[in-house]
Amino acid sequence: MGTPARRGIGTRSTAVVVSVAVLTLVSLSLLAWTKLAAPPAVAAGPAATMGGLRVEVSKTEWAPMNMVMDGRGGFVMPDDMMPGAPESGRVRLGVGVTLVNTRSGTETFDLPGEFTITGGLETEAHPLAADTIGELSRLGPGSAMQGTLYFDLTVPADPAQPLPPLYLQWSRDGDAVRIPVQLPGGEMPEHHGH
Repeated sequence: MGTPARRGIGTRSTAVVVSVAVLTLVSLSLLAWTKLAAPPAVAAGPAATMGGLRVEVSKTEWAPMNMVMDGRGGFVMPDDMMPGAPESGRVRLGVGVTLVNTRSGTETFDLPGEFTITGGLETEAHPLAADTIGELSRLGPGSAMQGTLYFDLTVPADPAQPLPPLYLQWSRDGDAVRIPVQLPGGEMPEHHGH
């Protein structure tokens, strides 16, 4: 046992150490929460590089889903004859991409796990609905491939209303970036449920 003065110094030292530890823990928690809560950075242009891959966004196109051309003007195909088509009130947007391996080794990727679309009329990111790449999941050193990623979007109630900006959100190895997507020219195709 020490003198009362020494016990007071020990108690104050312990209190200071505990206070610093708590403040450090709170600061780290706030930093992690801010990083997780904040939207990913927006790419400066139509391309981004992360984790050994480069993604370049090229053209976009509306995918008409329920018109069958019969040489006499066409007709609307019922939804039950088109499994996998967007729900009523939604349209499918195709985003052309080029994936490039920037490293000297083989790079793997997971399209559904890495790509979503954000923005537009939605508050949540929307998953990949379809693609033209298929089962391919890796690129050899220095190789590249092109394909189209398809996403289903909500249509504005008023056809004259412009769609707010869209972003291809790419998440890879714990990082994420949003690449601006230019909408295609022309009107959005209509998709009616029956």
